Amino acid sequence: MFFDGKNFQAGEQYVPGLFASRAYLASLNLTNGKVFTGEEDPTEFLALNYSAKENIYAGYLRWDQDINDKLSVITGLRLEHTKIKYTGNIIENEEDLAGTRSSKNSYTDLLPSVAVKYQAKEDLVLRGAFTTALARPNYYALTPFVGIVAGDEQITAGNPNLDATNAYNLDFMAEQYFKSVGLLSGGLFYKRLNNFIYTYADRAYTTEKFANDFSDLANPIPAGEQWAFTQSRNGESVNVYGFEVAVQRQLDFLPGRFLSGFGVYANYTFTKSKAKGVANSDGELREDMTLPGTAPHMLNASLSWEDKRFAARISANYTAAYIDELGGDAFGDAFYDKQFFLDANASFKVSKVARFFAEATNLTNQPLRYYQGVSSQTRQMEYYRPRYNFGVKFDF
Repeated sequence: MFFDGKNFQAGEQYVPGLFASRAYLASLNLTNGKVFTGEEDPTEFLALNYSAKENIYAGYLRWDQDINDKLSVITGLRLEHTKIKYTGNIIENEEDLAGTRSSKNSYTDLLPSVAVKYQAKEDLVLRGAFTTALARPNYYALTPFVGIVAGDEQITAGNPNLDATNAYNLDFMAEQYFKSVGLLSGGLFYKRLNNFIYTYADRAYTTEKFANDFSDLANPIPAGEQWAFTQSRNGESVNVYGFEVAVQRQLDFLPGRFLSGFGVYANYTFTKSKAKGVANSDGELREDMTLPGTAPHMLNASLSWEDKRFAARISANYTAAYIDELGGDAFGDAFYDKQFFLDANASFKVSKVARFFAEATNLTNQPLRYYQGVSSQTRQMEYYRPRYNFGVKFDF
C-alpha cells in the first residue's frame, strides 16, 4: 500500500511511500516451516547477554522517640557491603562474538538518617529530615561489554568502573490541613549527589581515544576517522535544590449542590542543579552543567466534580525541557523536549456494583521529542495520538 502523507501527524509535507499492508502482515504464518525458516539473530541478544553476581550484606539500627506530645524523632543507621562480579561480551559488527571481559568490585557504605515531626497545631504539621541513600548502577551499565558496529561507525560499551551514587538529602515541609477534606503544603529540599551517573555520548571518537579507554582490545577505528561512542560514566558531584507546593481541596464550602461538588488539586516543583566533573570529548571539564533527567519545572493540576452517582475529572501535566544525555560538547547534548498532557475521565454509577466509565488520555496529542544542542535541531519525534476507553466496571 502507498501512503501519500495525508493526515500524517508529523505533517503532510512528508511522503512515507510504500508499506506492507496490515492485512498482508496479519496473514503471515511465521511458524509454517514450509514457507519460513527460523534462525538465530545474534544482533538481538549478543550485546544483552551477560553474567552478573551481586551480593549485598546489610544491617541497621533504628530508634523512635516521642520527645513530648508535639515533637517526635526517628533516627537510624544502615550498614551495607556490596560485592559484584560481571562478565560481558566483546561484539564486532553486532553479530560476531570476539571474546568476553570480566570485572570485580566491592564497597561498603554507612547510611545515617534522622527525621523530626513537630505538631505545631492541630491542623499544622512541620517536618524535617536528613537522609542518606545509595543508588547502584543498573546491571547492564556495569557489564564490561563492548559492542562495535564498523558499518555504522558506532561503539557502545558498559563501564565496570562505575561507582554507586551517594546521596545526602535535607528536606523541610509544612502541612496545613483544612477542616473539610483538603491540604496545603510546601517544602524546601537540597540534595548532594556524589559520583552521579550520566550517559556520555562522543560523536567524534577517534582511534586514540579507543586506545586510551580499551588498551586490552584490538582497535577497530581507522586513523583519521571519527565514530560515535556511548557509555555510562560518573560525574564528580551535583547539588540539587528547589521547592514544591501543593494544594488539594474539596470545594464543599461553596453554595449549592452543583458548586460544592467541585474539587481542585495542583502541585508545582521547581528544581535547579549544578553538576561538576563532567568532561568534554577533549577531556576538559565542562562548566554550568545540570543533572541529566532533572526537569526545572513540573506542574500538575486537576479539576473534578462528583456526587453520589456521577464523577468527572480533567487533569493537566506540564514538564519543562531537560537534558537527557551529555555529549562531547554542548552541541552534542541531547534534550527531552517540554511536554503538556491533558487527560479526562468520567463514570456513572448505575447500581451498587456496576458503573459506566469513559477515559480519554493525551488529548493534546503530545509528541515524544528529543532535540540536540538547540531546540530547533530535532533528533527524534514520535506521535501516539489520543486514546479513548469506554466500558462497564463491576465492583464486588
